[in-house]
Amino acid sequence: MELRIMVTGATGTMGQEVVNRLRQAGADFIAVSRSLERLPQGVPGLSLNYDNLALLEQAFRGVDVLFFLQPLSCEMLPQAENIAKAARAAGVQFILRVSGLGASSRSPYLFQKVQGEVDEILEDCGVRVCILRPNIFMQSFISPFGDSLRQGILYLPQGEGRTSFLDARDAAEVAQKILLDPWRYDRQSFDLTGERALSNAEALSLISHQVRRRVVYVPVTEEAALRNLEKSGADRWSTDLIMSMHKATREGQAALVSESVKEITGHGPRRFEDFCREKRGEWILRPPQEMSMF
Repeated sequence: MELRIMVTGATGTMGQEVVNRLRQAGADFIAVSRSLERLPQGVPGLSLNYDNLALLEQAFRGVDVLFFLQPLSCEMLPQAENIAKAARAAGVQFILRVSGLGASSRSPYLFQKVQGEVDEILEDCGVRVCILRPNIFMQSFISPFGDSLRQGILYLPQGEGRTSFLDARDAAEVAQKILLDPWRYDRQSFDLTGERALSNAEALSLISHQVRRRVVYVPVTEEAALRNLEKSGADRWSTDLIMSMHKATREGQAALVSESVKEITGHGPRRFEDFCREKRGEWILRPPQEMSMF
C-alpha cells in the first residue's frame, strides 16, 4: 500500500526540494507551509498551527509518514511536544525529523542544544523516527548572503572556522530515499555534510572565480555582529540563536565531514565549485534598467 506523506516546511530551502523530488517520484503527499501560494501548481497544501494540539491531531489523520522540518522560534520545544503527541494519537507511523549538525541537549551552543532537545522529544514519543542532521546549506550564499556578495563583501563573526557546506538538493535526495522506504531507517540518525570543509575565505574565492571579480570575507567581532542584529530588530532569542551558530562555526563545530549522503544516495554530495558554477548568475551585478518613455 502506498504511504501517505506529509511534508512540513514545504516552501523552505530544503522543503521545496523535497516536494520537487516527491512530485517526480509520483508519491502521495501533502505539503504544509505558511506560504501556500508558493507551492507548485497542483501540489495539495495546508497551513498548520503547531500551538493547537487538537487541530494537529486532526490534520495528521491518515498520514503514514511525517517529514518534520520545524521553523526556528522560541516556541520550538512546546510545539515539538504538540507534534509528538498529535502524531502518536493520530496513528502516524514514522517521523523523519530534520535537525542540525551537532545537535545535542548537552551542547553549549543554543542552536545545537534546542535542536537536540527537540530530537529527544521525538525519539521518546513512541513513533518510529529517523533524524537528519544537515550542515549549513550552500544556498545560504544566495539567501541570506546574496545581497552582500553582490556588493563584494561578507561580514561574519566566524573567524577562520571551516564549514562542510551541503547542497540542499543533496539533503532532499536523502530525505526522499528515506520517506519512500522509511522502515529500514528506524531509530537511525545521519549527519549530512558536503564533501569537504571550507573557510569562508576559501568559499568566497571560489565564488570570485566564477563572477570574475573580487568577493571577500571580513571576520568581525561578536560585538559588531550583535549590534547589527539588534539594529535589524531581531528578538533576543533569535539573536542568541544566530550568535551561537556563528560561535560554533568559529570554534570548529561545523567542519565535520560525513559519508552519509553517499551511503544513502549512492553518490557523493555536490562539490562547492560545481554549485558556484551553476549559480554564478545569483552573484553577478546587474546594471539598473533604463527607464521607458512609455
